[in-house]
Amino acid sequence: MKDARDVRLARMKWLASGLLVLAGAIYVVARAFEAEHPWLFYVSVTAEASMVGAIADWFAVTALFHHPLGLRFIPHTAIIPRNKQRIAAGLSHFIETNFLTSAAVLQRIRDFQPARTLYAWLLRAENAEAVATYVTRLSAYLLGAMDDERVRRYLQQTIARRLKSADIAGAAAELLDVLTENKRHHELLDAALAALDELLSRAETQAYLAGEVAKSAPLLKWLSDLFQLKLDERAALKIVEVAVQKIKEVRNTESHALRERFDAYAAGFVRRLKNDEALRERVHRLRDEALASPALAAYAGGVWDELRAWLAAEHDRRPASLHQRVTGTLESLGRTLRADREIQAWLDEQILEGAA
Repeated sequence: MKDARDVRLARMKWLASGLLVLAGAIYVVARAFEAEHPWLFYVSVTAEASMVGAIADWFAVTALFHHPLGLRFIPHTAIIPRNKQRIAAGLSHFIETNFLTSAAVLQRIRDFQPARTLYAWLLRAENAEAVATYVTRLSAYLLGAMDDERVRRYLQQTIARRLKSADIAGAAAELLDVLTENKRHHELLDAALAALDELLSRAETQAYLAGEVAKSAPLLKWLSDLFQLKLDERAALKIVEVAVQKIKEVRNTESHALRERFDAYAAGFVRRLKNDEALRERVHRLRDEALASPALAAYAGGVWDELRAWLAAEHDRRPASLHQRVTGTLESLGRTLRADREIQAWLDEQILEGAA
C-alpha cells in the first residue's frame, strides 16, 4: 500500500504534466488559427510562455539532483551529488561558526532562562504527575532488582572498592573545614555541654559520684560514717556544683579559654588530617580494617535487608502515598524556585559555568 505522501506526489506530477500538455495543445491550436483570428496571437504567446516557464522550472529542479533526461554532458547538472562534500563542509562551517560557538551557546542558554523554565515546567500539574508516576514505577522495579543476590554483591563490591580508593582523611578534613567555618563547630560543643549539664543535674549521677568519691577516698568515707557528716555526698555535690558552674561559664562566654583551646585543637586536627602522613595512614588503615571485617559486612547486609523490606512493604501498602508525596515535593520545589530570585540566579549561573 502506497504512502499518502507518495499518492499526493504522483497526483501533482500528473497534474503538472497535464497542464504542460494542455499549454502545448493550446499553443498549437492558437498558432494554427492565428492568421484567421489575429487575437489568438496573445493566446499563443501566453501558452508559449507557460511551456517555457514550466520546462525551465522542471530543468532547474531536476538539475539540482539529476542529469535531465539522463544526459550527462549537459553542464551544471546534478549539482548536489557532484558537490555534496563541498556543500556539507560549507554548511557545517556555517553552523559551527554561527550556532555552536561558546558565546552563541551561552547566549541561547541565557535566553532560555533554565531556572524559570524549570519552575514553570514543575508547576504544571501534568508534568509533576508524570514524574511522580515514573518515580513510583522505577522505585518498584529497583526494589525488586535489589533483592537479587547478584545485584547485592555488585553493590557491595562497588561501594567497598570506591571507599577503599577514596581519600577518607582528606574528605574528613574538608568536612571539618566546613564545620569549623564561622565557628559552626561551637554548636556541637554547646550541645555537648548542655547534655553534660543535664546529666550532672540528675540525682542518680550525683549518687554515683558520691559512691566513686567514697571508693577513691576511704578515709573520707570512714570519717563520714563515724561522725555522720555525709562528707562523701557533700564532696560529690561540690564537684557537681563546680562542674556545672564551669559549664555555664563556657556556655555563656564566647571568648572562654576552653573554647579557644577547642578551636586550636580542631584547627590542629584538620591540619594533621591534611598533612600528617602518620595520622592519614592510621585513618586509612582503620578504613581498610573496617571494610575487611566480616562482622561489619554482615551488619551492613542486615541493615540493608531491613531497609529494603521496609521500603517494599511501604510501597506495596501505600503506593498512592508515594505518588502524592513525589508530586507534592515537585510542586513545592517549583513554588520555592519561583519565589526565590537568588536561587534562580544561582541555578542559571551553575548551568552557564558547566556549559562554558
